Amino acid sequence: MYIWPSSDMDFWKIENKGTEVVVKWSGNNFLDYKRLAYQFYGCGYKILEEVINDRLNNVKSDMWFLTGIFLIRHSLELGLKSLLCRVLSRKKDIQDTFKKCGHDVALLLKKYDEVGHENFLNSEEKSWLSKYCISLEDVDRKSDIFRFPFDDEFLLKYRNKFLDNMQVTNNLLQAFSLVKRCLEMGVITEEEKFDNTLRSEFFIFTSPSSGNCYLWQSISDVGFYVKIRGYTEAIDFIYQVKDIPNEDKLYPLMFMFRNTIELYLKILFYSRVEKGVSQKAFKSKRKSHRIKKDLWKNVKNMIVNYSDVSDEELKTMKLVEKMLSEIDRLDKKGDKFRYPTSYSLEYYFDNRTLDLSNIYIYLKAIVNFLEGCDSELDAIADIEQEIKNEYESDMYSNTEWY
Repeated sequence: MYIWPSSDMDFWKIENKGTEVVVKWSGNNFLDYKRLAYQFYGCGYKILEEVINDRLNNVKSDMWFLTGIFLIRHSLELGLKSLLCRVLSRKKDIQDTFKKCGHDVALLLKKYDEVGHENFLNSEEKSWLSKYCISLEDVDRKSDIFRFPFDDEFLLKYRNKFLDNMQVTNNLLQAFSLVKRCLEMGVITEEEKFDNTLRSEFFIFTSPSSGNCYLWQSISDVGFYVKIRGYTEAIDFIYQVKDIPNEDKLYPLMFMFRNTIELYLKILFYSRVEKGVSQKAFKSKRKSHRIKKDLWKNVKNMIVNYSDVSDEELKTMKLVEKMLSEIDRLDKKGDKFRYPTSYSLEYYFDNRTLDLSNIYIYLKAIVNFLEGCDSELDAIADIEQEIKNEYESDMYSNTEWY
């Protein structure tokens, strides 16, 4: 069944009691950040497991892999922030630390080591984790490399290289395992024992080969396609996984959906049609995270200009705008389903009941609409280019040369 926006869609509607999820935080920052860390880790682990098990699938190796890396990278950040909530006694100290460190896992770990006075890791394990986090930050210091197209600095260093998916995964899992040991105050399972043969590096490269992630970026779509496909397919995969409880899927899925919608709106800024987004808007708004105010506002007119302006299409446009407004009200900056609280430790979203299956359909409809817009505008741009080429060819052939 293809999901398309319809007038009966409502983000808050409860239609299926079997997929109902109650969002209820404990109010204990340590426990709540820990809980969300495990939720992101669980979904990320499933994605990476699927990538490794289906090594001959290049889409999974090149695209899903990046999504899985982000989810576990984020679980590291959440886990370290959870630890800081445990060891810092004053609320203001936690707030100041979160603001200062941001997404930087190396800084978060350093702060934990400085103030925690907890010794659940031995010196070798501490050293390994510290070096690993520094290595991770060298690659992804803003926690955006695996969410958005690669930037020029990244491509200059890593373009056309192959990541060793198995080694990168094992190192990432070990890093989280060490953080988890601290979260669980030293308790570990047999499979979580420290492996000192693993290198304390985030990126491990290998020779060109199938089953490993090829760090490439298409010029034609400025790198959006890889991220969009990785996230959209990972969303469908996680949604269908049976052994992850719905309450553990909700936040990772909401975050991935919201990120995908942002990616689709941003790729429309790069549309090749003649009457595209203005240069002023392109320069000032294309990197914004604000879905309605900055992104939708600037692509809407382009979509309308190239639609057939039928009553049905205008109705769909208004409906999508309403749906995007709901997402914008809920999560303006893309952080409400990424963290339990703000930097000030105020809970974003609490004591609410949601229907995961309804939310999936609601957000999938938005994604499908934006995908359709992108495809249609791409086809129109090709036609415009053909007409332009024919015109220039005719002009050239009719020119009298002296």
